Amino acid sequence: MTRQLPVPRPPLLTRMVALLAAASLAVTAGCAAPPPGTDGTLTDGWAGFGEPTIFVPQAGTCHRDEAASGSGRYYRPVDCDELHLVETVHVGTFTGADAQRTTAPVGNVPARETARVECDARAAEFLGDIWQHGLLDMTVLMPPQAAWSAGARWFRCDLIEISSVFRGTVLPRTGSLRGTLADGGALRLGCHVVRWGDDHLEALEPVDCARPHHGEFVGAFDGGALPSSWPGDEAIQESCLLMIADYADLPVDEDLPYRVATFWFRTGNPSVWEGDLRVRCFLYVPDFTTPLVRSAKGGGPDLFPVW
Repeated sequence: MTRQLPVPRPPLLTRMVALLAAASLAVTAGCAAPPPGTDGTLTDGWAGFGEPTIFVPQAGTCHRDEAASGSGRYYRPVDCDELHLVETVHVGTFTGADAQRTTAPVGNVPARETARVECDARAAEFLGDIWQHGLLDMTVLMPPQAAWSAGARWFRCDLIEISSVFRGTVLPRTGSLRGTLADGGALRLGCHVVRWGDDHLEALEPVDCARPHHGEFVGAFDGGALPSSWPGDEAIQESCLLMIADYADLPVDEDLPYRVATFWFRTGNPSVWEGDLRVRCFLYVPDFTTPLVRSAKGGGPDLFPVW
């Protein structure tokens, strides 16, 4: 009788059987009762991922430094009672065609003008008067392109206090700017010491109206709707002189230019869409005349005789 020997298994098949046996043991082990205090479910205690959020700055916040960018990484607001340079008085939202842009509104684009108009109005509500009537300046900050591409559509209205409306510096302060331009407000523009160089304005220093001075802020008016429609210097000069006559209660006649003089300057750059178009108008009595020691408001011809 012949003896039949078993056919040897290939090594690969042997390894596969071993792996299947190990997998079977693992499955069997998974069916065992979970340890005390557990339910055997791994994921039911995990919180789900929330929807991604887009950074939006907040109004009513103050900041130690002027923002170089609208990026959230530089956003570090502080309490307005702490020393700061900037106060955000309003945060608006682009809508309509402005919101449909694929690029952030940078440069000479109408969307920036739209934002500035809204910032002007909200700042006036906050301050008690338009910011151009005070020792203030305003910046409109936009989201960076990366944030815009991600869906950010906000714009931020920032106010700063300045030492002078002519070549002034930014002043650190404590406390909010709210109400500072209401009647009697501390930052309202008033009387000024005027210093001239060779036929040019050199310095404009705020001073109490009871002290000798030759200049006084009268008001700001709109110099034009668009850069292309700006009136010439002579037209602005005439508008400013008429504003002075109303302010100082002077007759508008041929003697008016011989009672008071004026100087003025724009509050923004009219060559860009977001440029502020208002003109700050100042009454001026020449250095060869007696300086004023009171406000010019309502002074009449007795205060301003013909030179």
